[in-house]
Amino acid sequence: MIKTGNKLAILFFLLISLFANSMVLAQEVTVQATLSENNIFEGESVQLDIAISGTALNSLERPEIPSISGLRYLPNRTISGSNYTYVNGKPSLTQSYGFQFIAQTPGSYTVPSIKVTVNGKDFTTKPIAFKVLDPKTIDNGNAERAPDIYVRLEPSTTDPVVGQQVVADVVLYFKSEIDVSNYNTVPGWKAEGFWKEELNNPAQARTTSVIINGIRYKRARLLQYALFPTKAGELTLSPYTLTVRIRNTRRTARDPFNFSFGQENKELKTLPVTLTVGRPPAIENAEYIGAVGDFEIERTIKPNSAYVGESIEIITEIKGSGNLPLLNKPEYDFPESLELYNPQENTVITRDNRLIAGSKVFTDIIIARNDGRYSIPEKRLAAFNPDKGEYEYFTLPELTFEAKIDPNATVTSLEDMRLDIEPVIGLVQWKQKSQTYLRERSSIWVMVFVPFLIFMGAFGYKSYNDKLNNDSGFARSTRAKDKAMEILEEAKNSVDIKEGYHKIQKALSQFIADKLNLPIAGVSGQSLITEIQKKSVDNSVVMEAKRIFDKCETIAYAPNISQEGLEDDVDKTKQLIKDLGKVL
Repeated sequence: MIKTGNKLAILFFLLISLFANSMVLAQEVTVQATLSENNIFEGESVQLDIAISGTALNSLERPEIPSISGLRYLPNRTISGSNYTYVNGKPSLTQSYGFQFIAQTPGSYTVPSIKVTVNGKDFTTKPIAFKVLDPKTIDNGNAERAPDIYVRLEPSTTDPVVGQQVVADVVLYFKSEIDVSNYNTVPGWKAEGFWKEELNNPAQARTTSVIINGIRYKRARLLQYALFPTKAGELTLSPYTLTVRIRNTRRTARDPFNFSFGQENKELKTLPVTLTVGRPPAIENAEYIGAVGDFEIERTIKPNSAYVGESIEIITEIKGSGNLPLLNKPEYDFPESLELYNPQENTVITRDNRLIAGSKVFTDIIIARNDGRYSIPEKRLAAFNPDKGEYEYFTLPELTFEAKIDPNATVTSLEDMRLDIEPVIGLVQWKQKSQTYLRERSSIWVMVFVPFLIFMGAFGYKSYNDKLNNDSGFARSTRAKDKAMEILEEAKNSVDIKEGYHKIQKALSQFIADKLNLPIAGVSGQSLITEIQKKSVDNSVVMEAKRIFDKCETIAYAPNISQEGLEDDVDKTKQLIKDLGKVL
């Protein structure tokens, strides 16, 4: 027989054991917070690690990260891991969390205590002091820390003139213990005040070794842009942002949990760069067409004799390197007796060897309405060469041509157009009406087939209307021309020429996108040209579309465009849309 007193003693002993065990477990739980760097450059990423260790982690809540001054939290980049060990007969479990941040404004800050609940009990981490450093001190020998990796925007010159090509390199610097597997640019970089062209870049960046403030870095040029200032004054290149995938071999060696196998994404941003843009010097008795670079200019005529009414081409070819996309057409003094047509423009550009180079050809089309000998006076043009710091002048010689009357032309007179008509004379003859069977009467067949035709027409209209309402691609394609023509009418009536060309571009882009069922947003003119080329569109139509897109994109830099020129381009775009509508 078991006594009641013994039962109470056993129960008391069990309670004491459980309480003591829970106290031991509670005492063996440790919570620690660490920053990957305590001196962080503005724009640099940093990781806050929280490690919870204990012999038993039965109940564990993920830590709540408070707002930390000087750091911007990246909630989508949190990582976690666990590690279980058995040392000296005792188990040990560690659960870790890694939280990613981007350093903000330079200054001194503190990571506050962070509460962690383990097995129903609250623990707190110790505060961590850190500094956000100014990236401008990277090149300063007094910098408090040399970053492991950073990116720069390095222009070829900081004091160009308006229109001069500036090569801007996006350069990555990283220490030897950093392995860079790939990088991605963040879209949306705008070089305000510049015409921007991306140069051809190698598929794989080559690295070289440099020493900065006594520390060896690897240097890799990732991207190159050709920038052309469009106005004078101080212009600032906004920060360029990219994301790199890296592996820090030094950190991986000391990381017991090996988060993501040592791989991490790092967001890097360049410092803004300010350029002081000047104006080219005064021009001496010549026309300046905005050319800045190393150019050659020639003018030819083809043919130098023609019949009255035939077209003659005045071809101006500009070859070399520089701001080819921004060149204006030279203005020539043509005799008043010549009929002028809208000039044509063709540009061929290469983007290799850190240069925008190629040729730009302007073709003036003229027609003589009377016979005789005509001359186009010589023209003096100026192009600024930034390497020499002076203008180069080109004198285009006088051009002459002769217009003759075609001896084989046929002249038609009123006498040739006279029609010999003789009256019909004679007596009227009456014929007896023949008997016609019912089946031979056309009116009967009309009465039979008209209801059937009406039914088929109504059925076809209903099918068409249903497809128009239910098939968005068909509806876009069907209404594309009408919508484009409405926008073009708005462009034609636009008082602001630049706004008018913006509507021309919108009308043409929307028409092609609607016809091919492409998304309207984010589609460039070049991609639309590529799409219509896939449809075996005639090359002349493709070239006309490219010309209109190029002109619309560069209209901000073509101040000589008149209202008549806008209306003429609207009419040409309407004709282009009709031509495209036949094949798309």
